[in-house]
Amino acid sequence: MQKFKFKLDGLLKVREFKEKRLKVELGEILTQIQNVKDEIQTLNDNIVETYEAQEKFLADPSSGDMVKFFPRFIKTKKADIKNKENLLFALEKKFDQKQVEMGVARGEVKVIENLKEKKSTEHKKKAEKKFQEDVDELVQIRRLLKETKS
Repeated sequence: MQKFKFKLDGLLKVREFKEKRLKVELGEILTQIQNVKDEIQTLNDNIVETYEAQEKFLADPSSGDMVKFFPRFIKTKKADIKNKENLLFALEKKFDQKQVEMGVARGEVKVIENLKEKKSTEHKKKAEKKFQEDVDELVQIRRLLKETKS
């Protein structure tokens, strides 16, 4: 009996490759999201440090030019945070979109895998049936040979 050969193996490999590629893309997007969150946290920490430095600075007598620096710095950091939050929102939307694509790709792979399993089971049943028929035929031949000898 010949070995089982699934005709759609090539298509299955292509779809599995697409699924793996989407998993990699999802991982990259998650990494980017985490990096942006870390950057936002760093910017927030910088603002807190700046407020603390401003309080220390104002406790000592100093020049007026330096006092102007703190609000500008904080305003810039807040603008950076806003930009990072917009980037984060865009990355999260992209992540959601890729998850949908991933679900579709996984579904396509599952359909072909289920079809392959079904065809494999059918092939095994046919092979077992053929084997059983061959065994039954041999048993009948033996009986006939015994009957003719007796």
